[in-house]
Amino acid sequence: MKTNQYTLISIEGNIGSGKSTLLKLIQQKYPDLRFIPEPVNEWQCINGDPSMNLLGSFYEDPTRWAYTMQVYAFYSRLKHWKEVLSDPINPEEKHLILSERSIEADKEIFAVNGHKNGLINNLEFALYEKFYDWLCEEVFGKKIQKQMIIYLQVDPEVCHLRMQKRARDEEKNTISKEYLTQIHNRHEEWLLRETHKNTSILVLNGDKEFESDLNQQQKMFNSIDNFLKGLL
Repeated sequence: MKTNQYTLISIEGNIGSGKSTLLKLIQQKYPDLRFIPEPVNEWQCINGDPSMNLLGSFYEDPTRWAYTMQVYAFYSRLKHWKEVLSDPINPEEKHLILSERSIEADKEIFAVNGHKNGLINNLEFALYEKFYDWLCEEVFGKKIQKQMIIYLQVDPEVCHLRMQKRARDEEKNTISKEYLTQIHNRHEEWLLRETHKNTSILVLNGDKEFESDLNQQQKMFNSIDNFLKGLL
């Protein structure tokens, strides 16, 4: 592998699919990898002020806040990626970065869904695409050798039950099964129905609870280890 390039591995999936749990388990097994969690806490507390909860505002009034949420979510993800990619690469380290959702998911899932539903209008979406394309090129450039995706495919009904169980304040009584079905469909369209050049995709069924089920974890890691064979 070239010493100035990384392989990016992202965990994709619906809200409540278990991405954070899977990321934590992979981190425990492979602590030497670089990890980028989803910056949800930054969306909940703008400038450290809990009264400025953008995520909560979006769920309460998506028509008003969809574009604002999308712009800030993109900015916060990109900021973390820039910090990691700006670090000097140690030739002795594995050049792998594992993230909870990718920059592409920000656009292909949430921006596209907002646009399809009329929450983001044509002008806003055109502006979003313009700065999205330019900033991604500025940050990623030629630093990426390969991209790999682990898609945690979970039934929207299961996601809704898990979401209710974790009881995140912003999600209480605001995220419907209909919305989760929309987000599920965007994942299916993006990851399973489109052609992806230079991107490897592993689909894991995450309907069964795996956080405390060691047998289920082992099955998942057998697939993950085989998918990442030669990289770890």
